[in-house]
Amino acid sequence: MSPLRVESTIRHPDVGEAWEYAVIVTITNERGEEVTRQVVGVGAIQPGEQRKFTCAVEVYTPARTD
Repeated sequence: MSPLRVESTIRHPDVGEAWEYAVIVTITNERGEEVTRQVVGVGAIQPGEQRKFTCAVEVYTPARTD
């Protein structure tokens, strides 16, 4: 089950030089305190190139052992 799924595309401007991109995911608890933070390097994107991103939260139920 996936209670959250977000898809988006970024396109680097057609002019200039390549830029480095990163995806940053921050998880906070109900008090706004940071629980974890992950940085995923996307790498350099050249002028005119694009990348598609999908962010999903997946739910797993614990396996029963009885």
